[in-house]
Amino acid sequence: MPLDEHSVQTVQASRWFQSPWMVLVTVLLGTSMPLADTTSMNVGRFFITRALDSDPNEARWLGGGYSLFVAIGIPLSHRLLSFFPPRTLYTLATLAFMTGSVISMNAHFMPGMMLGRSLQGIAGGILLPLSVTLLTASFPEEKRATGLLLFSLGNALAVSLGPTLGGDLVDFAGWRWTMGIHLPLGFATLLLVQLTLEDHTIEDLRRFDMPGWLLFGVSSFFLVYALMEGERFGWHSHFIFMNFLLFLVMFFSYFLWAALFSDPIFPLELFSYPGFVLLSAINLFRSISVFGRLYLLPLFLEDFYHFQAHQAGHLIMTGALVELLIPVLGTLVSTHGKLPWLTISVGTFFLGLANVAYVKLPVDAYPFFEVLLPNLVFGIGMAMVQVSITPLVQSTLPSRLFRIGNVTQLTIMFLGGTLGTVLARHFLNDLVPVFLTQRSFSPLTGRGTGGQATIEYLSREYSYNMDFWIMGIIALLASALAFWGLLLHVGPRLLPPPVEAPGTTRSKHSPED
Repeated sequence: MPLDEHSVQTVQASRWFQSPWMVLVTVLLGTSMPLADTTSMNVGRFFITRALDSDPNEARWLGGGYSLFVAIGIPLSHRLLSFFPPRTLYTLATLAFMTGSVISMNAHFMPGMMLGRSLQGIAGGILLPLSVTLLTASFPEEKRATGLLLFSLGNALAVSLGPTLGGDLVDFAGWRWTMGIHLPLGFATLLLVQLTLEDHTIEDLRRFDMPGWLLFGVSSFFLVYALMEGERFGWHSHFIFMNFLLFLVMFFSYFLWAALFSDPIFPLELFSYPGFVLLSAINLFRSISVFGRLYLLPLFLEDFYHFQAHQAGHLIMTGALVELLIPVLGTLVSTHGKLPWLTISVGTFFLGLANVAYVKLPVDAYPFFEVLLPNLVFGIGMAMVQVSITPLVQSTLPSRLFRIGNVTQLTIMFLGGTLGTVLARHFLNDLVPVFLTQRSFSPLTGRGTGGQATIEYLSREYSYNMDFWIMGIIALLASALAFWGLLLHVGPRLLPPPVEAPGTTRSKHSPED
């Protein structure tokens, strides 16, 4: 029986909503919330800490603690698909993220805020790899690379535009709306989930490794807690020592469990591939540098140039706009050969250069181009690195490990982000005494009250400048490792093949097989 005109229109609308491009729009909207949250609270932090009756040191938990819980949530995504269909899991994770947003929005003290942020982080960690799974299942093979490339673009822009969105909300709506904005976005995501997502059959389903996930999550928490609170309790205190000890016990227990369990969340086999280990080190160092910079720059602009939160966010946005180069660069980077290694080498070099450029940044006057140009270079570096990670995973691992390899690199990125935020704050505090010991006069006996204020001002300037320098050196270290990888993978191809002795036979399989 032929369909009437209304039924035909209904079927066409249903097909349009369930097209791969609408799936892309849906998952981009869903992941924009947790990704923007990694940096949205880097601006206007003074207002937030004051409202929560906390000190600036505790503000590290707003960004660093959140990134930690995102990293803990990422391995859950594929394992939970054994219990829930993809659309159901996406819906539950979005609802959990919105619940955490409500808790954080209504918090009056830091513990309440961090309860909501931890729930947000774990839910966001589930959404990120789940979105990649849904895109892979929705796009036909010939268009899959384009869809994943656009998804990477949206992710990079969400992280970089987080300070812009956060700054505007802090100044024009109140800091609580940095959390409240997730509610309308979440409801829009839930609506699109019901219209666009299908419960695809997911291949390569894995058992839920609860002991392994708990050992990984608890060991990561003890490490970050010890690093976060080392200054407050004292690095030689018994409490901090016990946290480090618990981290080591849990960390090595995970390795023992992974060796015994048939399907751990992070297989030890991954680290038997030297190229993947090298990529992991590069990703860790560049993430420390990137998140450290995104923590430092808004503080510097607000502290010395008296920027309001939205002004600092808009300046940081200039680097995000440059990341629109990602689709262009992605068409040039193949999954094999030297191009991904070359791209990540140059990209991490630009990230380091953008930080080192702030070493001599003056504090008595705002130099527009001296602040802007390194930020544009930073955006170019981010774009180049972003398009390189997935191709390098595919070129350093066998195909059966592609998925877990990408999940591992995503986890490393957020763990590096946590360490970057922690280190940036510690260096700000610890470099001030170094500056004071280099002065020929004491702030207590020098030039009176005015002299002491001058010394304090100069010491803050010194600590920021050196902090940018350290973050730049870390990124340059990542660049050096990437150039090493480039030489290792390209160098042998430039050499002539070995001359085989007469009578010898070549192995049927190459070493790469």
